[in-house]
Amino acid sequence: MKDSIIFFSALAGGFVLYKMIGIKDNTPENTKKVIENWLRTVCKGNAEDIVSLYAPDGVLLGTIAKSMKVGQKEILGYFDMFILKKPCGYFTEINIQNFGSDYAIADGTYTFELIDKKGEIEVVPARYTFVLRRINGVWKIATHHSSAQPN
Repeated sequence: MKDSIIFFSALAGGFVLYKMIGIKDNTPENTKKVIENWLRTVCKGNAEDIVSLYAPDGVLLGTIAKSMKVGQKEILGYFDMFILKKPCGYFTEINIQNFGSDYAIADGTYTFELIDKKGEIEVVPARYTFVLRRINGVWKIATHHSSAQPN
């Protein structure tokens, strides 16, 4: 009986420690790394790699999408089209809010360079919101909204 109490006490203590580490891990710096990784991945131009960063039930309101994309299959369709424009960009503003150990939101602006149908570079300033959710210890994009900046 005493061994069971010690085991369950250690187990409970480990769970509390895990939750504390999880909360500490959800920092603005780590959130920024997640979205910077998304942008680096977009610049590499592999749609499947980009989509792997989204939650299975993730939502995308893309900058040049005519409709909302729900789930990785629909998001893949968007990025299959988007990478044809050879997108790459940089962040111009980032504001981060962290919630508990498993959620974070990043809002801000970024600028993309896209190749248009004539082969010319089109500069597209846009604004974004990323809602991040930790799933099985890995940060995934739960919701991503991007829209062109108004003139």
